[in-house]
Amino acid sequence: MSILDFKFTSKIGNFSLNASSEFNEGINFIWGRSGNGKTTLLNNLAGFLKPIQGEITLSDKLIFSTNENINLSPENRNISYVQQDEVLFNNMNVLRNIEFGFNLLNDIQKKITPSECLEIFDIKELQKVFPDELSGGQKQKVSLARAIARNGDLLLLDEPINSLDFVTSKKIFQSLEKITKELGLCVLYITHSIDEIFKSKNEILFVDKGIADKKILRNKLLDYWEDELLVNTIEKIEYNDKYFLSDSILISKKPFDHSDMGFYFSGQIKNIYSKLNHSLLEIKSDKDYFVTLDNEILNKLILNNNDKVYGFIYKNHIL
Repeated sequence: MSILDFKFTSKIGNFSLNASSEFNEGINFIWGRSGNGKTTLLNNLAGFLKPIQGEITLSDKLIFSTNENINLSPENRNISYVQQDEVLFNNMNVLRNIEFGFNLLNDIQKKITPSECLEIFDIKELQKVFPDELSGGQKQKVSLARAIARNGDLLLLDEPINSLDFVTSKKIFQSLEKITKELGLCVLYITHSIDEIFKSKNEILFVDKGIADKKILRNKLLDYWEDELLVNTIEKIEYNDKYFLSDSILISKKPFDHSDMGFYFSGQIKNIYSKLNHSLLEIKSDKDYFVTLDNEILNKLILNNNDKVYGFIYKNHIL
């Protein structure tokens, strides 16, 4: 039995969303182009928008149904939601913001406490600070901590770490994975990052032109890639927890004969995904790397699947 099950149609002006899927515990990614209905999907599930037809079931309980005339208000759906432009209570300090939803729960519902959330997101020293004194990244951490402390059955995340630097984003994602497993949470996570998605073991819900009913495996996701800006992770000792932009890489079929300051790697081309102007190389090494190249460069290098290639990133391109 799924934790979340839904099938509904929603309409906003001239835009229609037809959504049908089911999810269990774990981090479940939602991916698609901007303006195709991802946020609209979450807003319907959360109760901020009302579908024109269909039903939504959460933890074996109908929270919306046109046939049964059921439409629970957002605060009664037992759903935590971190939106893109999450708003904190400016008259409350960080701790009181995180405690707000938690204090409305009964003892049985309290699986994780605000104090634990402060520790998890490394914001304990900010607990007495007010929102207008926080940076954008700090506000996102507080929003995530508040959502987790709400102890909902379902956690909705709309690009929750897009204001954080790459290193912090990685650590926060690892914390989310840990909490999700410990609490048995069902998480729906909107992202544009292919690198994030490739950490997932679950199928990804693909939202395209108002249709949200197709789940795809992560290794099929790149079939839908179109000139994405990709971010790769470097996990070597000398650049632990560092990142680089994939368009800053030098690629060669031969080892480099220089020893400049930077990061060197080599691997075998696993797949090449070509579009009109660019191609995406999936390079298998000690981990998977994704590199975008102009097709003109690709053709000059005469690169094919299974070729061994060498990569180099100048140190000043590593963030």
